[in-house]
Amino acid sequence: MIAGTAISAYGSMQQAQGLKAAGRQALQTAEYNKSIRDRNARVAEQEADLRERVAGREEREFREDVAALQATAGTAYRKSGVMAGTGTPLAVMMRSANEAEEDIQTLKLTASTEAGRMREQGVNQRLAGQLALLEGRQQKTAFDIRARSAMFDAIGSVVKGGYQMSQIV
Repeated sequence: MIAGTAISAYGSMQQAQGLKAAGRQALQTAEYNKSIRDRNARVAEQEADLRERVAGREEREFREDVAALQATAGTAYRKSGVMAGTGTPLAVMMRSANEAEEDIQTLKLTASTEAGRMREQGVNQRLAGQLALLEGRQQKTAFDIRARSAMFDAIGSVVKGGYQMSQIV
């Protein structure tokens, strides 16, 4: 009977230690998953910043191309003997400039939308990381409660065995 009580108590103690270890591991896994999500969020932010910088460069290059095209058109008009700053040539160049400005605004809007989407992905990654950490903490708490219960079972086995021994003697 003593051996049975000791084995039962020892088994409950081992179970409690295993549950505690499982709880620590669940929390470590959650912390690792959170760190991955935080890294993904930083990458999304960097991609958004890069998209905005690239859009700025594209806009500058486009403006330079349009300016060169306008200058070439003005030169061509003047070479043909037409006054580039009046009448139809002026209207054509103004329409071309307006269309270029619309293209630039579209480029800016597209880049801003894409960058916003990337930043939103970063926010979602951070939130998912926080959720993973909360879940890991919850799992650790659950394992700790189960470990405490196993410890009480071990104590109960010892007390019960002691009581049964006292009844025999």
